[in-house]
Amino acid sequence: MRTLLHVLLACTLFLFVLPADLYAQDRTVTGTVLSDDSKTALTGVTIRVKGTRRITQTDANGKFSIKVNTGEILQISSVGYETTDVKVGSGDAIGVSLKTADNTLGEVVVTAMDIKRNPRELGYSVQKVSGSEVQETQRENFLNSLAGRVAGLTLDQTSGVAGGSSSVVLRGFNSLSLSNQPLYVVDGVILDNQTINETSSGGQGIGLASDRPNRSSDYQNRIADINPSDIETITVLKGPEATALYGSQASSGAIVITTRKAKSNKLAVQYDNSFRIQEVTRWPEVMEDYTTGINGVGANTFQYFGPAYAPNTQRFNNRETFFETGTAQTHNLGVDFGVGKSMFRLSGSYFDQQGVVPNNDFRRYNLRISNTTKLWKDKIEITPAIALIKTENNKVLRSAGSYLLSLMIWPSDIDITNFEDPTTGDKLDLFANTSANGEYDNPLFNVKKNRAYDETDRKTYSLGININPYKWLTITGRFGYDTYDMNGYLFYHPQSYFLSAGTGGTLDNYWRQYTGYNHTITATARKQLGKNFNLRVMTGTMWQDYETRMFSVYGTNIVDNVTASGSMIKNGSVVTDKDLAGIMGNYMDSNVTRSSTRLRLLRNARGEYNLNQLRQQAYFGEAALSFKNYAFLSYTHRFEEASTLPLKNRKYNYPGGSLSVIVSDIFPELKRNSLISYWKLRTSLAGTARLNTPYSTQSVFVNNFASGGGFSYGFFNNNEDLRPERQSTYELGTEFRLFKSRLNFDITYYNTLNKGQIIQNFRLSYGTGFVLNTQNAASTRNQGVEIA
Repeated sequence: MRTLLHVLLACTLFLFVLPADLYAQDRTVTGTVLSDDSKTALTGVTIRVKGTRRITQTDANGKFSIKVNTGEILQISSVGYETTDVKVGSGDAIGVSLKTADNTLGEVVVTAMDIKRNPRELGYSVQKVSGSEVQETQRENFLNSLAGRVAGLTLDQTSGVAGGSSSVVLRGFNSLSLSNQPLYVVDGVILDNQTINETSSGGQGIGLASDRPNRSSDYQNRIADINPSDIETITVLKGPEATALYGSQASSGAIVITTRKAKSNKLAVQYDNSFRIQEVTRWPEVMEDYTTGINGVGANTFQYFGPAYAPNTQRFNNRETFFETGTAQTHNLGVDFGVGKSMFRLSGSYFDQQGVVPNNDFRRYNLRISNTTKLWKDKIEITPAIALIKTENNKVLRSAGSYLLSLMIWPSDIDITNFEDPTTGDKLDLFANTSANGEYDNPLFNVKKNRAYDETDRKTYSLGININPYKWLTITGRFGYDTYDMNGYLFYHPQSYFLSAGTGGTLDNYWRQYTGYNHTITATARKQLGKNFNLRVMTGTMWQDYETRMFSVYGTNIVDNVTASGSMIKNGSVVTDKDLAGIMGNYMDSNVTRSSTRLRLLRNARGEYNLNQLRQQAYFGEAALSFKNYAFLSYTHRFEEASTLPLKNRKYNYPGGSLSVIVSDIFPELKRNSLISYWKLRTSLAGTARLNTPYSTQSVFVNNFASGGGFSYGFFNNNEDLRPERQSTYELGTEFRLFKSRLNFDITYYNTLNKGQIIQNFRLSYGTGFVLNTQNAASTRNQGVEIA
């Protein structure tokens, strides 16, 4: 009896200490959800009881019912609206109004000088592409992934072969002679995007010693060295106002890249890969019913006006035989780790591409490590990074116009796989009684015997420093050093149609070195003026120092000559193609050519590199004023000095200004229906300059191969009075977000006037003493409309 009493007493005490919530009973509450702007019912709104799995949605009339306990929290959310929490009281009915969410407030784009800005503040056109979009395309390089993603961006793949270059132009061509390529900036540091120009202007430039037209081979532009998997975001700045702070090098716009960084110091490993197959599937329609000949009479010619093929003639599909199935594979590995407030990211990538053209392949190896360290109570942030890149490109030389054209002119009753002697490897003649050098190269002979190769070893170092000594002051520095070594060769076989029989083969060897340093230091102050105005003032300085060095040797007569029967002769003996392969070795020794035929770039003859140098110094500033976070006015100005101009014209400056107004915030009644969620108007007016190429202000001596040798002025009359090109652009645009930001429009009109165009290498009277001249001689206007 005493035991039973103790049990009853314990149960009673336990009931007294239970939480009051356990006494609560589930009850059903009902409610209605309306739009705060239009006061209309919202369908499909999610109502969730926080901390539980109880959930429901509103019906077509905006009504809902759910079981709750008094004191619980209802979380009410819907796409395009701000999430609201409501605490349940004693009542059984709840009324809720949801405010339209302003999704622009949390957005960030990286603009000039690695500055992060909200898009609503910008008075000029900016488009952003995420790194995930780039990676999903799995293209050869990040440039090719931009095709069709940015309004006003034109992408041209120069040749389409593996390792080929890609040209990007923003808003069309503004310069008639100078570069129209945008500037590339990675984490606030300018990176080189050169490609080799085979023309060396009589040996004075940094092209090949053979000074050939720039069409025999393709050289990848260096910005394609970047690992697409390392990219976090790409911001495309198209107008001069957006790039005024970057200076004359950004007169054609800028592509600003932010790389991925570690998000925490916890160990995290990522791996992804991709495999791609590429085939040529479309062909031009051609008629192949007639044999080689003229006026119905057969002849040994590549013209097809001879008799019709006999009905039982065997025909070959040489086009499909020639082109192969191209493949590409990518492997990416990333590791995040860290200690305390120091976080690291290590990434590596391997890319291997086999082209659709035989004997054409490209490989790229990337290794990068970056760090983010915060010091002094997070007032100092340091972000160093090192990247190592290696590329290897086995290239093919272009056929007579292109490989496809060569295949189209090849007789369809001749199998192109029979192009070499199975014993000697020598070129087989197509027609009887013709020399090896006298008829077009078989396309397979061209890709297997005429060879080219280049490899590049590149290192980039960058350092970012952000200092926030006070809430209103930020000091930033971006420092970058970029260097690479590139070497390669270009070889034409002695039996090739591109050479005469006495040339005996040709070999170009080249070595290129590039070093570039640039830094940008800025200080930004912010001040709130009263309740409605905010002021931001930024000032800064930039220094750029770039040098490209080139050494190139060209020679002929690897063999002495090629006979009429097609035999190669060296030192009085017949040399077969297999013998020639042993002579050539790795193709990087110019001593295989006849010494008397060798040409070098002008300074190379004295054992020095040909140089291309550019140094540039600038000071700049920006003042920006905002009103109630819906009207933004900014003004920029840059003062610049560049080494490429003559001393008297070396200093120049240019302004820029922009205005942005959020109309939907000024008139909030516009958002009281489901049509307009956001409406912005913007305009900008800015000027910039474009620089001449180095050394185009001074004529130089070249080798004189006549009149007893020595030196004389070359063909090029450079101009000591050159001024920079001047470019001014007016831009007007608007941005709409409709149907709760489900549909977005960005419309821009731009008008660019280019004055004092620098025209390089145009012909004037020989009475000038020169053939090709350079001067400020033209103006152009470029205008257009962009819709994104």
